[in-house]
Amino acid sequence: MIESQGMLGEELDTENGSPGRNPLAAAQRERAGAQTFEKYEYQYHWALCRILGAHENSDDYVVFIELHEDVVLATSTDESLARFEFNQIKNVNATPWNQKKLTSIPKSTTKKNSNSILGKMLQGIRKKPFFEKLNSLDLVATCGFKLPPKTDGLKLSIISIGDLHDECLKDIQAAIDKELGSYPIPRTLRFITPDLATTGFQDVAIGRISKLVNIKAPGAMYDSSTIYRVLIDDLHRKGTVAFDFTDWKNLIKNKGTTHGDVERVISSYTEKKGLEAFEKDLDDILKDLELKSNKRIQVRRAFERYHNAVRLERSLIAIDNQQAVKNAVEHNFEVFEKQGVMDFMNLTLEILPEATKKNLVNLESIQAAIIYELLSKCHEK
Repeated sequence: MIESQGMLGEELDTENGSPGRNPLAAAQRERAGAQTFEKYEYQYHWALCRILGAHENSDDYVVFIELHEDVVLATSTDESLARFEFNQIKNVNATPWNQKKLTSIPKSTTKKNSNSILGKMLQGIRKKPFFEKLNSLDLVATCGFKLPPKTDGLKLSIISIGDLHDECLKDIQAAIDKELGSYPIPRTLRFITPDLATTGFQDVAIGRISKLVNIKAPGAMYDSSTIYRVLIDDLHRKGTVAFDFTDWKNLIKNKGTTHGDVERVISSYTEKKGLEAFEKDLDDILKDLELKSNKRIQVRRAFERYHNAVRLERSLIAIDNQQAVKNAVEHNFEVFEKQGVMDFMNLTLEILPEATKKNLVNLESIQAAIIYELLSKCHEK
């Protein structure tokens, strides 16, 4: 009698041969990379949500990523008026932190001195020139805090120094003095349990963008996912800039996200009109410019590319290009109304910044961008 093939060797593994079976379905040796990335992303999304909150309530602010602290908010782009909010963000899956956890110095595996969680934060502002301009020094931890309040029964999401029980505050102060030497805990220190969940925070950020756009531009058509991608990509880019800047304007340009930046992104993706609204007017303008048929075709194709770019492009550089073209069109719009499109085009080409011309690559693309923004303005009237 012939034995079945499965009995001749090892037991037949029927699952591995089934269609759609994942050949990599085995326990992973290392998951730290994914977990680290999630913690990193949480910090950036917390920063984005902080920006959206500031944008709703203020018309002048700047937020920096990875500058002295994880997230720093300045109340003004004017360095003489700016006051600061420093935030250290901790995405940790643990029991709520008590005063012992905050002030415990970890056992160091190197010769380098270690600090407690709170000691490290205080070292970051100690004897710094910006200390007197601090509105708050915030420790934001997803695990929350278990710090005895001065008033029994209170459960606070934001705990200020004045909210702590006297004995709790004495314990913290004694531990900090032992760690750093005599150093009074600043009254600006706060402990914050964030309202941003540790999972699904991308969707939460998109939802908050929708809420903001509905407030700023009610009734407008918009793509909140695209706005989100533009803003979070820009935060990622600026967060990786590791240089120091002595000039305030250069710091804002290279590391900061301002009210103007966010406003430009929102306005760029809340256009109400589609390409079809411009078709007839585009034909009329191309005729008035007296372009040859091959140039008309090139400008029309560039016009379509520009239309798509201002809605789908994800970089602030593209938005800056659009703003520069809009400014040039606005400056010469009266010429268009009084003298016609030919004179208007020539003058607009003259005043358009060279950097913008270079970014738009060639003459046909530049003309297409100018025509697009001209028609956009005409349709607004």
